[in-house]
Amino acid sequence: MTDHDDSPNARTAQEAACRALALIAITSRAHEDVAHQSLLWVQENGIEEFFSAQEREFHDLRQKPSERDILNFSWRAESLVSIMWALGGLEHFPPLDQQVDVWAIQSIQDAVNSTEAFIANVTLRSQSTIGDMEFDLCHQHWRVRDAKLFHKPMPPELNPSVVYERRYGLSWLVGWGDDWDDVPTDT
Repeated sequence: MTDHDDSPNARTAQEAACRALALIAITSRAHEDVAHQSLLWVQENGIEEFFSAQEREFHDLRQKPSERDILNFSWRAESLVSIMWALGGLEHFPPLDQQVDVWAIQSIQDAVNSTEAFIANVTLRSQSTIGDMEFDLCHQHWRVRDAKLFHKPMPPELNPSVVYERRYGLSWLVGWGDDWDDVPTDT
């Protein structure tokens, strides 16, 4: 269980929708083959207002991002998976040993095609359901850290990067951290 000094303030459905749109843009930026198309979508829909400070810097097409930044921001697709699940865009939470092809998720396609309607019409699963999943992801994150710290075999049902990113998304959603760039993921 994560020990935090203060109680979280859960994000709203609209905040989650805006965060999902930012993550769609950022993960698109991480793939050069769609970066230009993403830039147009971001500009046409005002998505940059939803970016965190780090995302704004990464999305700036006037500079070429480092390979490390491209890798790190491409993994945010798994945070997007958590948020889309919380918004009801996925019926079941995907297994923690598999990356998800976010472009195959219909609700993501719908969000891209009609951002205003997406923001206006989203609803969240119950706070208790989201909180329970975040708690479980915290536990799974501890299992990953335990394996690394004590040189144990990684549990085969866990991909460390998938677990971390999905937990990051839900930890933000339940209210941990002041902003997206500063979500605590201690175990």
